[in-house]
Amino acid sequence: MLWIDVVFWGTYFVSLYITIFLVYTFLEKNPREKKPVLKKHPYVSVIIPAYNEENTIANTIKSAINMDYPRKFLEIIVINDGSKDKTLSIAKNIAEKTKDILIIVMNQKNAGKGTSMNRAIAKARGEFVISLDADSFVAKDTLKKMLPYFEDKKVASVSAVMKVRTPKNILQQLQWLEYILYAFMKIVLTTIHCLHVTPGPFTIYRKSALNDIGGFDENSIVEDQEIAYRLQRKHYRLVQSYEGDVTTIAPRTLKELYAQRKRWFKGSIITLYQHKDMIFNKKYGDFGMYQLPSLLGGMMLLFAVIIMVVRGFIVPLYDQIRHLILLNFDLSLYYTTNLSRMLSGFTNTLFSFDYAKLFIIIVLFSVNIALLIKAHKYTNEKIKIANIIPLVLFFIVYFIILSFMWIGAIIDLIKSKQKNNWG
Repeated sequence: MLWIDVVFWGTYFVSLYITIFLVYTFLEKNPREKKPVLKKHPYVSVIIPAYNEENTIANTIKSAINMDYPRKFLEIIVINDGSKDKTLSIAKNIAEKTKDILIIVMNQKNAGKGTSMNRAIAKARGEFVISLDADSFVAKDTLKKMLPYFEDKKVASVSAVMKVRTPKNILQQLQWLEYILYAFMKIVLTTIHCLHVTPGPFTIYRKSALNDIGGFDENSIVEDQEIAYRLQRKHYRLVQSYEGDVTTIAPRTLKELYAQRKRWFKGSIITLYQHKDMIFNKKYGDFGMYQLPSLLGGMMLLFAVIIMVVRGFIVPLYDQIRHLILLNFDLSLYYTTNLSRMLSGFTNTLFSFDYAKLFIIIVLFSVNIALLIKAHKYTNEKIKIANIIPLVLFFIVYFIILSFMWIGAIIDLIKSKQKNNWG
């Protein structure tokens, strides 16, 4: 059908544009540029906003305490955002027992992460402040590896390589691959100043830059993404480090994944709408001319994936089931009546197959496999035999699942009152 071809070729064009741009950027630039040497140890404040994190908060705080950094230049601020569990008491207990490092525990009524970060930043004494999610765990050497980037006075933020902590099931393994690939893409995009998010699990900010833009948006549901847009608007430089790890707990079930991605997707749409004047705006360089249009194109791709799945799989399956119902599930009669049609369909497929589309799919698949291999190399990971099944599912099934979650997020966004607060 003509409209299916339009969807396919449109999807191909957008995918090819994004892929070629990334590959060209990777080949032209050096993602592992030589960073400056840290000349001194600046004072750093680690901020841990927490809401109902009793199962993880202790290990999160301990990971911050164990960072390889002089104690006299480090403070930890835990801000309890109205938790209803034991988060506050656990944090206080650790603070009381820790003698060699300053740990401040703040408490407030539930007001959201943006408000928590702003309150803690106002109290922080550090030249640099770190956002560390209460379900994330920073590697011991991460801070020392990331701080040298700030020798460039234009750098406002540096993000660690985010990885899934001990993936235990297929769904978490799929997210592990996703995070690895995403980290590599951000490493490449750093070279052309196109980062659009500063992830909450572990990002270091220059405090003066945060003060310059007025801190975090307290109404945003994706505060770590929204703040990146405003930093880009002020022409600060955002960096994705290729060394320095933080692990975070990924959703274990589809229900948990949907809740997470629904918030991400809704927040992405709202944030893009709020900053729509930056799209195709030369004033913001590649961020305005490439990154934001690519994000918009990526949203369209998810729609296209759903259309192709529905038209190519769900509709034919529905037709076959309907036919079975009409025949009262008489399988012998079903195969008899469908034999000629099946043979005809096989012949048509064999001799009139669209090899151009097949070639395009193979090319895109091969390029993405190559990018994933590079992603493992740049994030110091190895592809293991145990990852083969998740790898296949990642390219065939995972993005279909995310596409349907995207539609669910849009439906929810339309129904919610938040649609009235985009501007």
